[in-house]
Amino acid sequence: MYYLNAGQHQHRRLRNALLVALAVHAALFLGIRFERDRAAERAPQIEITLATRPAQAPPDSARHAAQFDQRASGEAADRPQVTTRHSAPALDSLPLARSRALRPEQRASAAQHTLLATAAAHRAPSRERVQRELELEQLQGISPEVAQLSRELASLEAELDEQTRTYADRPRVRRLTSLAARQAADAAYLLDWRRRVEAVGNKYYPEASVRYGIYGDLRMLVVIDPNGRLDDIRILSSSGYAVLDEAAIKIVRMAAPFAPFPDELKATTDRLEIIRTWQFQENRLSSD
Repeated sequence: MYYLNAGQHQHRRLRNALLVALAVHAALFLGIRFERDRAAERAPQIEITLATRPAQAPPDSARHAAQFDQRASGEAADRPQVTTRHSAPALDSLPLARSRALRPEQRASAAQHTLLATAAAHRAPSRERVQRELELEQLQGISPEVAQLSRELASLEAELDEQTRTYADRPRVRRLTSLAARQAADAAYLLDWRRRVEAVGNKYYPEASVRYGIYGDLRMLVVIDPNGRLDDIRILSSSGYAVLDEAAIKIVRMAAPFAPFPDELKATTDRLEIIRTWQFQENRLSSD
């Protein structure tokens, strides 16, 4: 009985000693861990900077560690605000960042919704867009007509200017016939011209007409300048005989020059056209 009690007592002492040893080791382990954490928290932090220019004398108090001594250039309050020439990223990049954070099935669903919205926008244009397209179509429909009308107007204006210049540079021509010579100056000048031509024609009547009995009528244009000089001769209607046509032209050339225009006729006329009908009869020439 004594040996049993002694064994139990010794076993109890061994168990207690083991518990005490475990408690001591745990306390030592936890204490060292806490002390290490507090030491880490209390450890001083030193900022390291790159010195660009060594100082002549060491600073009184240093805030940073560097490869050599350097004095500060100013107080912290004097430091300029950090700026940049680059603008901040656009807000359009935020949806991309958020889409990356989504799960694959969420990104697929969002992409599908975006595609459907874009397709709907293309299928259903806005009222302003439709109005602009209608106005553009109307302008495109009118534009060729307006351009064509502008070209026609420009062409007419150019033609009118050309006619005006041509008319201004063109000599003032007056045409006299037996029916048109009604003014006093025109009638008097035409009468004098007729008398002179008939006098020369009867004096130099073509011998061939008398010899061969060739007679006939012709219509001739004679152009005279203000000084009475002959400017042009043209047969408008032939007599049918070259001998008579040539004789009429020769008679007019022989009768020139004619009398100068009177002042009243010269004020309005640069060229005088006289159209007369010449009649070759038996030994006689007349003009009507």
